[in-house]
Amino acid sequence: MKEKSKILPATWYLCFISIFILSCSNKDGSKLIDLKEVGKIVPKTSSEIVSSPFGIQAGSLEQNLVAKASDIGVKWTRLGASWPSIEKEKGVYSWEETDEAFDVALKNGIIPFVTLGSGNKLYSRLTTYDNPEEAEIYGYKPEPPVKEPLAMEAYLKYIRATVERYKDKIDNWEVWNEPNHRNYWGSPPDGKEYGRLLVETAKLIKDIDPGSKVIGGSMAGINPKFAEDFLSVGSDKYIDIISYHNYGAVPEERVYAAIDLWNVINKYKPSIELWQGECGYPSASSTRDYRGRAPWGLNIQAKWLLRQSFVDTYFCKATLSNYFKLVHTGGRGEIPTRSNLRPIDEIFGYPERGGSRVKTKGVNEKCLLTNPDLDEKPGFYAYQNLCAAWQPGYKPHVIKYKVDVLDQGIFYGIGEEDDAFPSVPLVASYSDSSGNNLVAWWLPWNAQEYLPKLAKVKISLEGMQFKDPVLLDLLNGKVYNVDNYNIGNGICTFNELVLADYPLVIVERNTVKFE
Repeated sequence: MKEKSKILPATWYLCFISIFILSCSNKDGSKLIDLKEVGKIVPKTSSEIVSSPFGIQAGSLEQNLVAKASDIGVKWTRLGASWPSIEKEKGVYSWEETDEAFDVALKNGIIPFVTLGSGNKLYSRLTTYDNPEEAEIYGYKPEPPVKEPLAMEAYLKYIRATVERYKDKIDNWEVWNEPNHRNYWGSPPDGKEYGRLLVETAKLIKDIDPGSKVIGGSMAGINPKFAEDFLSVGSDKYIDIISYHNYGAVPEERVYAAIDLWNVINKYKPSIELWQGECGYPSASSTRDYRGRAPWGLNIQAKWLLRQSFVDTYFCKATLSNYFKLVHTGGRGEIPTRSNLRPIDEIFGYPERGGSRVKTKGVNEKCLLTNPDLDEKPGFYAYQNLCAAWQPGYKPHVIKYKVDVLDQGIFYGIGEEDDAFPSVPLVASYSDSSGNNLVAWWLPWNAQEYLPKLAKVKISLEGMQFKDPVLLDLLNGKVYNVDNYNIGNGICTFNELVLADYPLVIVERNTVKFE
């Protein structure tokens, strides 16, 4: 690939500068954060980071693009070793793509977790949805191998060959992608049917590489009933992790389902970890696949990413949060055929069906690099700032806290008058074994591209102390002194902070490098 210029196109540059100024200042140009600025966060590459719960799905095997993921500082990536991409001719396995993908990730200091599965039309019949609208969107897919003994035999041979080839490089194997989704399972989803496939696959993986970890579920959304079904047939004995992909207009809504999922996990095997394996949000309304709800924007995407990272690791108790995705090089301007439009659709447009897939062509705007220029969006830098500020030993530290709204700013009605989601400020707190703390807070409203005025709050933290705190604005990487706080009776009180629709963070000064 021809090396790209580092200079942003003039229109993109002016757009970004305008958005950046608006997001950081009032309309009159005054500062939204009235604290002394002392520097900007210094990024870290993935190789410089020992451990982290944050990852990204790259979407490319190009060395220079995977290096971009390393520039963010993520420690994980989700890669595929799907059956139909490896066995394109019966009995013949092709390893070129997986060899390259795994080596490029590891070379850049990123740990892959690898998704196995997908039906193979060499062994299974093709089926589609009964609903003609869904059939037009998704097309025909092969049934899962559990439907046919010969297909299952071939599937397990592929699993054995793949794990044996990569057992010295890959330690985390995910079984199937979204088996509770008709399109990816290849027939109407059945949790117990998937559970039986999961048992056979996990047993084989553990037999070949006892030290590996097996990831089950890989669910579209968070589906406690589906998890109950696949765990009930004995898969709990063989899996180490359950993963989910919960797309949504605001990431906080997934917390309720996560609580129900944990109730199911604890019933069978409390030691199972929970991972968020794939999820992102588009920066533009015209995107393929999951679309979400208006408004859209570059800063909105960045805010959504930061909120997801804290929601997953704190409220959902996930030990990995993987953003989808870095890059998509699909053709811009491709428009799918629509043959099932009703008269009202000619006026309102094609129905979104709750934000689910409305386009199967065009660009996936959930990416953190632009298409086709491959320039960094604000979300790229926001994630970079989070990864650089994160200490390897941070774990959720649940504390008692109180948020008093001093000035509601642009968020009309928050405070004691409104005690319902999403108008309640959220706080996520973490600590490491050395006594270092991180606290993040935000308002879970639908994010806006810019805010003319932030709210002001007082935050009291019981059981969490700071010696020399600084405030981090992860959206732009700025670091601020924090002076107006006091400690007494085991409570640390920050007397006047701002509240935004994305997480602001306080950490100890010596835990983050800035200049």
